[in-house]
Formats: sequence, C-alpha cells, structure tokens
Amino acid sequence: MNPLRAEAAPWEGARPEQLADRYYQATTWIYRRAWGSSFHFAPLRRGEPRPTAIRRYEDGIAEALGIRASSACLDLGCGIGGPATSIAASTGARIVALNSSLGQLGIMRRAGRATNVRSVGGDFGRLPFAARTFDVAYAFEALCHAVDLAAVFEEVHRVLRPGGALGFSEWCLTDAFDPRDESHAALRRQIETSYGVARLRAWPEWQAALIAAGFQVTTTIDRASGGGEAHEPWYRALLPRDTTLDSLGRRPTVRALEERALSLAERARLVPRGTATTVRVLRMGTAALVEAGRRGIFTPMRVVVATTASG
Repeated sequence: MNPLRAEAAPWEGARPEQLADRYYQATTWIYRRAWGSSFHFAPLRRGEPRPTAIRRYEDGIAEALGIRASSACLDLGCGIGGPATSIAASTGARIVALNSSLGQLGIMRRAGRATNVRSVGGDFGRLPFAARTFDVAYAFEALCHAVDLAAVFEEVHRVLRPGGALGFSEWCLTDAFDPRDESHAALRRQIETSYGVARLRAWPEWQAALIAAGFQVTTTIDRASGGGEAHEPWYRALLPRDTTLDSLGRRPTVRALEERALSLAERARLVPRGTATTVRVLRMGTAALVEAGRRGIFTPMRVVVATTASG
C-alpha cells in the first residue's frame, strides 16, 4: 500500500517542538467523541468492547509498575486524564498529570477528575519538578511525540527516586520494518503526518536512550503481537467489529454521510473549524495504521518497564 496524500493536515508545517500541541488542538474534539477519555490502544479480547479493554490495560500497566496507595506517580502526557483517573481510582495513588496542551488540561480540570489527581502544565523534556519527587512515571502513547527522546528520559530519571520505575506503552516500528522498502517508508510517513509524530522509532533507539539516561530495562514486550485465538488484532479497533455506534461509524457509507454532515456543521459553527479536514487526514492515517498492522511493521503497544538504581 502506498497511501496517497489527499490534503495537508492542519498541524503540518509546525516546528517539531510544537507539532504535538498543534495536532491535539485539532483532534481532541474528535477523539473525545470516538475514544472517550483515554486516547490509546489496548489488547482486544474477541468481542470485547474497546472501553473495557482500555480500562483493563490501564490497570494492568499500574500493576506491572507496582503502583499502590502510597505511590507518588507522574503521568507523562496525560491527555484529558483518562488513564490518570482510572489508575488513581483502582490504586488510590497520588498522581500528577502532566500535559503541554492547555486545551486538554482545561477539559480535564472542567471534568473534575479524582481528588488524588493533580494536573500540571509542562513539557516532559523540561519537567517542572524537583529531583527525586516521584516513585513511578508512566505514559500511554505520549512519548512517541518526543522530539529529543534522550532528553526526556534524562528528565524522567532525574525526578524519579532511587529504585523508581518508568513504564510506558508506545508506538514503535517492529523488526519487520525495512527502511529500504518504499512501501514501508510510505506507511511510516503517513502515520507520522496523520498523527503529529515527528519521527517513529524502532525499539533499539528507545532502548539506547533509556540506557544512556541511566535506566535498566526490566521488561519489554509487544502487546500487539500474539494473544492467541482469544484476542483480535489490535487494528480491529479501527475497523467495523460490532454494532456499537463507534464501530458502525467506521463503515464507508456511514463515513461518507458523516463527512458531509461535518462540513455542514462547520459552516453552521456547530463544530470547530477544520474538523472535516482533520477527520479526512485521520482516516488516511487509519488506513496506514491498519496496513502497517497487517504487515507487522508497526505496533502501538510496545510495553516497557525500566528502573533506576536503588542506591
């Protein structure tokens, strides 16, 4: 597959350090209606509703990190607070939710998230916290937006206490990705462009940045692979799979009607300006994600747990 670029994304042309913020300015309205409060993938059990899978996945990451009521946690790139709220509710931990998007922080604050969740504006490449402040840091599909991954991991290492843990579930190229294959490269470029990612990375680059920052990688697994007959491929979440409104909205006829309705709603100022264009760009990205998933050259769920030295 070689996706054809239909039109420019509203965030295209932004400087790398501003790309993610521009992207979420344009897409958050859409994601809230399509994905709820957690904008990330999760392993899908056959026939399982996506919100159920997402909640189970968030709780599983919290368990893998050993988060408990006494833990001081940092959510890196918290979105509108879905994972932070879920993990705070299931563990009782105190969570500081960091986001550089003021728009998303405003949504989170207006929603009145859990009392043990505090939202803070800031860049995860320049964390506004003192050294050794947190026991745990985690991220769900946020660190892929980092321009300087090494600087981010150095900052996270700085604010973690000795023996602290960093865990994340992130977008990653797999070993099957071949940069010499133009069809692979085209899919990579489409995903980067459609989702405001400066550059998709393969696992060795993530690993090298972690080690250089002083982390020891204790766990790494691609949760998008395997799972057996009881699970569906991760990209099924992007295709019609059940009778829910979200799934029905992924059918071509419904999508065509939706695009027409969005264009009319824009003219009537019922939805944010540029929404119809953004939806079309995201759908180009969806096609690239599905194809990359089918080829096995990309995963949205590379799970990593890394720790700092205990002494």
